Amino acid sequence: MIKNKNFKKIVAIAMIFVIGLTFFGCRKKEAEITKKVEVVKLTYYKPFEDSEAIEPLINEYMSKNPGVEINFRKFSDFDEYQKVVLSEMAEGKGPDLFAMPNWWYASNTGKISPLPDTMGTVSDFESVFAAVARKDLVRVDEDGAEQVYALPLGIDTLALYYNKDHFEDRIPDRGRPSKTWEGIKEDVVFLNKAGLGNYAFDVSGIAMGRGDNIGRAVDILYLLFLQYGASFYNSNVSESTFAARHEGVLTYPGLEALNLYSSFADPSRKHYSWAETSADSDSAEKEIDAFAMGEVSMIIGYAYTYDDVVNRIDVLKAKGVQTMDKNSIRITEVPQVYDPDTSKSKRVTYASYFAETVSRNCERPDIAWDFLIFLTSKDSLDKYFKSTKTPTSRRDMIVSQSKDPVYGSFARQIGYAESFPIVDYFRYKEIFTEVLRKANVEGGGSRTNLVEAQDEIDKMLPKDGYVRKKKEISDEEKEVPDEEK
Repeated sequence: MIKNKNFKKIVAIAMIFVIGLTFFGCRKKEAEITKKVEVVKLTYYKPFEDSEAIEPLINEYMSKNPGVEINFRKFSDFDEYQKVVLSEMAEGKGPDLFAMPNWWYASNTGKISPLPDTMGTVSDFESVFAAVARKDLVRVDEDGAEQVYALPLGIDTLALYYNKDHFEDRIPDRGRPSKTWEGIKEDVVFLNKAGLGNYAFDVSGIAMGRGDNIGRAVDILYLLFLQYGASFYNSNVSESTFAARHEGVLTYPGLEALNLYSSFADPSRKHYSWAETSADSDSAEKEIDAFAMGEVSMIIGYAYTYDDVVNRIDVLKAKGVQTMDKNSIRITEVPQVYDPDTSKSKRVTYASYFAETVSRNCERPDIAWDFLIFLTSKDSLDKYFKSTKTPTSRRDMIVSQSKDPVYGSFARQIGYAESFPIVDYFRYKEIFTEVLRKANVEGGGSRTNLVEAQDEIDKMLPKDGYVRKKKEISDEEKEVPDEEK
């Protein structure tokens, strides 16, 4: 089991480390380790985090472990944050603990001190956390052994936001979006309201199709790649393959995904619903403002998008701008290629989240990991959800969070969330935004443009890839009892 060790000063010159609560709430005694009395100081860097959410948990841990001092530093700009962390680590310094996106770990395991085997196994991790976390955060080391490289506080996914009033007005027989993309195409025909002058729409059915004025356009394209079955890389992530035709498939899944996305911005399509004038590409809010003002019926976003929408409604109202009713904001699971009620195909949504890890430069990785185990315990994450509304990463919290009236859809999607490694987030975004721009200009996706995007991404990938082979255990090793190994 993965164990959370509480260490306390018991004499003037000694400190004993005691194994405490595990992820599963049980205790196990281990040998006492005597150390000289000293305050262990750890630094913890994290982007975008509300200090009011994380600091009470840090204080709770420190109160239980008086020999530990954890200094927390928040960053508001991810680009700056990443540069600071990596530059400090390169100098042999930097934070002891830090958070990075799920797609970062495949190519950066060398920067991490993995979870010690004595504190938890891959099997333990798999039983506690959702499947996508195991895929993202458990990697094979240089010796061919699987290691846990990070623990997630939550797992966010793309879901569908919609304006309930629009559906009651235009599609009252259902009152909610379709569950499939083909159905969404039909929905927007009813939801669209033509605009005047230079504005194509007074109300758009859905914010999809372009890369310049939709905040999470590239993430939505990633979602569709996954839903159509386009493998983003080969098996060891040494070559990108999203433009390829895969074994047993007659079509090009990546091209199908691109064509579906871009079709919503194609004036020649019946379901055309998003134009250059539908949102300001220079604005940070983009489609969020359009949704807040009731100018688009559906957008795709993460759990944190809810707060973004509510905040923009308040800001716009204060300026005298007409907005949608907050009570009309609804969230449902993201549409699928095939009807989830009748199809045997697996549902898919795209996951993007941060996970906490321990630096290779940390002098006390055992204590740092102990803190992260405490931080991702059920009790801690219950408190964290109440404060942040970040969807859970733990299997044993999915059912309860699924009942949440606002965020339940995100919890229900965790089991079928998927992702893939990204070597350079900002460069990938540039590449696929250009692919979408060309699709808008050319009136549809082009496999040639996807191949060009592949070539650009391949330049960033090492020839030997990022995925090592797992060491095979011999029959002899399997037969050796655990206590004799």
